[in-house]
Amino acid sequence: MRLLTNQLRKLTAASSATLAVAISLSACSLGGTAVKPTSTPTHRSSPAATPSPSPVSACAVTGGPPPANISANFPVALAFAPDGRLFWAERGGTIKVWQNGAAQTFASVSTVTVQPGGGYSERGLLGLAISPTFAQDHYVYAMYSEPDYAHQTVVRWTDCAGHGTAGATIVGNLPTGADCCHKGGRLAFGPDGMLYVTLGDNHDAPAAQDNCDLRGKILRYKPDGSNPTQGNLCGPVYAVGLRNPFGLAFSNSGELFVTNNGPSGDAGSPGTGYDTIYTVTAGGNYSWPTCYGYSHPLSASTCAGSGPLWSSEASTVVPTGATYVSAAGPEGYAGHFVFCTLNGGGRVYQGPRVVGSVLPQCKLDIKESLDHVLYYSDTGTIYRFSG
Repeated sequence: MRLLTNQLRKLTAASSATLAVAISLSACSLGGTAVKPTSTPTHRSSPAATPSPSPVSACAVTGGPPPANISANFPVALAFAPDGRLFWAERGGTIKVWQNGAAQTFASVSTVTVQPGGGYSERGLLGLAISPTFAQDHYVYAMYSEPDYAHQTVVRWTDCAGHGTAGATIVGNLPTGADCCHKGGRLAFGPDGMLYVTLGDNHDAPAAQDNCDLRGKILRYKPDGSNPTQGNLCGPVYAVGLRNPFGLAFSNSGELFVTNNGPSGDAGSPGTGYDTIYTVTAGGNYSWPTCYGYSHPLSASTCAGSGPLWSSEASTVVPTGATYVSAAGPEGYAGHFVFCTLNGGGRVYQGPRVVGSVLPQCKLDIKESLDHVLYYSDTGTIYRFSG
């Protein structure tokens, strides 16, 4: 997803090197041929994990989310387990869980957060999801950039009392491109039990319109990493035409919402603005790079596919993580799609072309706990908001 490069440089000047490589998805260059999907996942490498899991029944724990704000190191993705515990992914490669009144390390992966030589990059541990059948299988999923600067990987562990065991690659060899940007990297489970994955266009805009190229897409897999037999366009490709999708959330009725980072000069587009949100359907096309924003033509006289629910137009907000708040959530948020932005904090979608500003520290991700409290993050803190 595209984060505004100038904003990141300001963060760098004001803070540490961790902040300097914030999860932006700004425009960079990438060449190369289209990457075609495989019919089955490629198993490449396993993340660090403790060996020999205990039986799932012996691993169950009870717990709840943090009772107040807590410190965290670039908590880019949040997820709640059905037992009430909060898991979060720290971009540098560590997944943590809150239990027994404290944070503990659940698992770790080997990843990279800068380009070779130390330059700006959008790589790292970027996605996190909890199995919809967690009560039975205790699976925790994550997505990260491989240190080879060529691939991204979806991995899975079995939780045993807050420790990741039996780590295994579920989907490997996902393209990431040699340049800095547009990596996607988010995960979410749908009401169909399938695993949804975002991939940016790797700064190869035409790839987003190729049904059998993984870049610029929403991908859809079975929980074991294999492809569904129905519902996809080509291999794991579920929807096309996205520049850099970074936030995924399902509504109570099953609608899939996605945040997408806009042009910043790609393929002849404007240099700023045009961040968007969409509702995504099977086989849907979301216009990039034929059009941008509210259906502004770019590479074609007619836009391919559907326009957005909302566009920032000339403003650059850099949308990131998202959630759909249940009817029991805080007043003003209940029953609404809510997303974070790196540049401007939280936004709540109020209807076609209308969003409201909320939660100014909502920079990276936001999720609702089982007791209907909102938790959201910036680069150093996970915040608690009960309304």
